[in-house]
Amino acid sequence: MIVVVAIIVTGCTRGEAVNEPTMTETQALARVEQLINETAAVIRPKPRLDLYRPSLNPNSCLDPSDGGSKDRIVVNRSYYLRDIPQGQLAEVARQVKQYWEQRGHHIEGIAQNGLDMSGRSRPDDFLLSLAATGDNGDILLGLAATSPCVWPNGTPEPSSAG
Repeated sequence: MIVVVAIIVTGCTRGEAVNEPTMTETQALARVEQLINETAAVIRPKPRLDLYRPSLNPNSCLDPSDGGSKDRIVVNRSYYLRDIPQGQLAEVARQVKQYWEQRGHHIEGIAQNGLDMSGRSRPDDFLLSLAATGDNGDILLGLAATSPCVWPNGTPEPSSAG
């Protein structure tokens, strides 16, 4: 889940105007879940999605490069992919990569082990990740998606100054 932490910390993505309306938190969560569920649906053998509970809470948008408000948030969901035999992890990673590419998503990086990868959804620039982690001596894959920075209600809160 190290990749997930990196995604959360860098969750504000490029291309969002700082004080312009965005999708709402609810819309962002729906898109995050859609990206994860659609990806998981193409994986064979079919994984059981096991929610990584720390991903339930929205996080502050932390992107000093855009000068945006820290009142914006990013929405993330991370799931362990259970019930995948150890010998099929590389094949599952290949399936995920192929699916993301077929959907037109941009693959940003793939680790040498082939099990860790990150990308961005198109056209909406959500962060995507597949990450390998240890679990009692076995390797377990995690699938995550993170929204761009959004205003919780879709629009900036009125300024109290003035």
